[in-house]
Amino acid sequence: MPKDIIEDLDRRVLICDGAMGTMLQEKGLPVGVYPEEWNLSHPEKVEEIHRAYIEAGSDIIQTNTFGGNCIKLASYGLEDRVYEINRKGAEIARRAAGDKIYVAASVGPTGQFLQPVGELTFEDMVEAFVDQVRGVVEGGADAIIIETMYDLGEAKAALQAVRQICSLPVICTMTFETSLRTLMGVRPEEAVRELWSVGVEVVGANCSLGSEQMLKVLQLMKEASPEARLIVQPNAGLPIYEGGKTVYKETPETMAAFAVQYKELGVRIIGACCGSTPDHIRAIRASVSSG
Repeated sequence: MPKDIIEDLDRRVLICDGAMGTMLQEKGLPVGVYPEEWNLSHPEKVEEIHRAYIEAGSDIIQTNTFGGNCIKLASYGLEDRVYEINRKGAEIARRAAGDKIYVAASVGPTGQFLQPVGELTFEDMVEAFVDQVRGVVEGGADAIIIETMYDLGEAKAALQAVRQICSLPVICTMTFETSLRTLMGVRPEEAVRELWSVGVEVVGANCSLGSEQMLKVLQLMKEASPEARLIVQPNAGLPIYEGGKTVYKETPETMAAFAVQYKELGVRIIGACCGSTPDHIRAIRASVSSG
C-alpha cells in the first residue's frame, strides 16, 4: 500500500487524475446508462481509464463512484446495489493503482436539498452516504474525496458519514459558479474556513470553472486560510454546446501553465475535471515537475 497521503502531500505536490464521465462516454457508455453501473458490467473499461491516468503521471486516481449514494442510485433502480457498486469501484481503482498510487474514493452530491430548502433532514443526508462510504472503504480506498459540493450542510453530512465508518483522510471540494459563489451562495473564504475547522484534511474547488477563474477561487481560499492544504481540479474550460454536444476547449498546454501558478500559490493537489483527458494530466505533470 502507498505511504500516508497527508504526510506525502506535505512534502510534495501530488497530481490527481482528470475527468471520468467524459472518458466513459468515449469508451462507449450509452446515453441513459448510469456511469457507476459500469463498475459491475464493464469493469475493464473503467480500469483502462484509471491506467491511462496513471500512465499520464497521476499520483492519485479517483474511483468511479461519484454518484454512488443511495439517492442517486435509486433513480436508476440500483438502490439495492449501493454497497456492491461502490466496493467494486474501489477494487477496480485499487487493482489499477497497485501499491504506488493513491486511490481517492469519489463521493458526490445527492442532488437533493436539506431542509428548509428541500425535504431531507441532516440525518437523512448522512444516511444517504453511509453504504457508499462503507463500500469504498472495504474496497481499498486510501482517502475519501467529497467533491463537487454546493452546500456546506451536505458536505458536512458526507463527512459525518465518513467519520462513522472510518478514519481515512478526507478531501473536500466545493463547486463554484462564475459569480465565485456556489449554487447555495457559499463563498470560497467561507468554504475553506468551515471545512478546515471541522477537520477536513484537504479543502478546495473542482468543476464548473476553467483554470483562470479557478485560480481566483484558490487565491481567495489561500488568503482566508493560509494554513489549509488546498486542492484544485478545474474543468478543461467552460462547457460550450456545439454540434449537438457539450465540448470543453481548454488545451493541455493552457491547463499546464495554470498548474504552475497553482503550485506557486501553495496548492498541494492539482488535477482536472470535466472535459479533461490523460493528455491534460500529462501536461500538468510535466509543468509541475519542471516548474
